[in-house]
Amino acid sequence: MPGSLLGNRVRRVEDPDLLTGRGTYVGNLRVAGMARVVFVRSSLAHGCLIGIDTKAAQAAPGVLAVFTSADLGVAPFHGFMVLNPACARPPLAEDKVRFVGEAVAMVIAESEAAALDAADLVEVDYDPLDAVVDPEEALADGAPLQFEEMGTNLVAGIGGDATFDPLAGAATVVRAQLQNQRVAVVPMEGNAIAAVPGDDGAGHDLTVYVSTQMPHGFAKSVSRTLGLDEATLRVVAPHVGGGFGGKAGVGYEHAAVIAAARLLDRPLVWVETRSENLVAMPHGRGQVQWIEMGFDAGGQITGMHCRVLADAGAYAGLGEPWRSARLA
Repeated sequence: MPGSLLGNRVRRVEDPDLLTGRGTYVGNLRVAGMARVVFVRSSLAHGCLIGIDTKAAQAAPGVLAVFTSADLGVAPFHGFMVLNPACARPPLAEDKVRFVGEAVAMVIAESEAAALDAADLVEVDYDPLDAVVDPEEALADGAPLQFEEMGTNLVAGIGGDATFDPLAGAATVVRAQLQNQRVAVVPMEGNAIAAVPGDDGAGHDLTVYVSTQMPHGFAKSVSRTLGLDEATLRVVAPHVGGGFGGKAGVGYEHAAVIAAARLLDRPLVWVETRSENLVAMPHGRGQVQWIEMGFDAGGQITGMHCRVLADAGAYAGLGEPWRSARLA
């Protein structure tokens, strides 16, 4: 059909820049006065946050600031979607940590080396709590709770018409339990963001360069989360080294970097390491599915009933059961 991509050769206009080394990623950005951000991350999967001692880190050479959640003043928020309003997440952990790799503090320094050295000087006092990583075990009686005030680890649910039996009249019913393993998307380029405060001469008070799949949605989410006028915010998505779902929405480190840049009135950049990416970028898919499928005497499918238990993460950030329901 005219104008369709289907069946037609489509010239890749991006290849010359990528093949000749002219690609422009957030990590390539150079802005005068730009400082580096390094996050201090939890080594525990679950624990109460008793205290964070930043004095030694703040006194380290080249360090501009060390911030915890109280310093940023950014309220907990939801990233890509909301499964349960009670499970909002702060950019930096506040009362407890809920997964290995959760950011608890951030160090801003003149160089990455200085920031890394200072991050090692931040002392975090935890009171360890039991952890549960299997979704079925998470629903068992007495399982450790992510949000104690909820009284359960079940954060949301969706159901069909309970009065309709899809297996009624089936000659044969086949039952199976399926495991859809959790996956990490692992793009070649991890998360990366540079926040540049100040008038850009075009009516913007803040310019953000970010490796994202959805720059327009990013701008709307940042404006809502940080209370900014979207018209004064410019979001630039340069070349992006892969996303695959992991770069949708505003990340919590993104919000922290932007808030810190505004507090310091200085350009800041954070480029995620591979180790950080494996523990901090959202994972997906993890499901246990109990399937019942009905067939008539000739082997034709007459109906199907699915019960799906999905791992929504430490802060209930993904809605995998909704995808399964649409596919059914």
